[in-house]
Amino acid sequence: MERMRKPNIDAYLTVMVTDKNGKVVYRRRYKSKSFVVGFLNALYADFTNVGNIEAPDIVVGSGTLKPSITDTGLESQIANGTGAGQLQYGTDSLTTPVTNVSSNTGSFTWSKSFTNGSGGNVTVSEVGAYVNVSGTNYFILHDLLPSPVTLGNTQVLTVVYTVTIIT
Repeated sequence: MERMRKPNIDAYLTVMVTDKNGKVVYRRRYKSKSFVVGFLNALYADFTNVGNIEAPDIVVGSGTLKPSITDTGLESQIANGTGAGQLQYGTDSLTTPVTNVSSNTGSFTWSKSFTNGSGGNVTVSEVGAYVNVSGTNYFILHDLLPSPVTLGNTQVLTVVYTVTIIT
């Protein structure tokens, strides 16, 4: 009898920093370890037709506490703006899911860029994501970066979550 493979859902987090000319000066990819309970609540709300998932929002912060299953937001979210310690938040972008039938996998990516226009350095140490289901925000992912990323003035941080399923 053929042994069945355990179904799985994973997320991978890629962080990339570019300078004002678009040259990549830093790039790292990590396996996300922190789906939080809001992920289950958002799926449940969507599956039970309570509403539709909309308004995705990737956020960054400077917190240092290890994520917990009950987290409802970042420890210390960095504000959107050009003031000291702030970053300019770009627009979230989602790709259409891609399916590979020969490997029984599927995935999509979700990305957002953050520009440092503060005039000084800004350090990012945590990343998270929200989705809105019929007016209710659910915090669904929370990751602490293995090493904080410091953005110099005019540098851009791009965060990419790749969500994959395997059957």
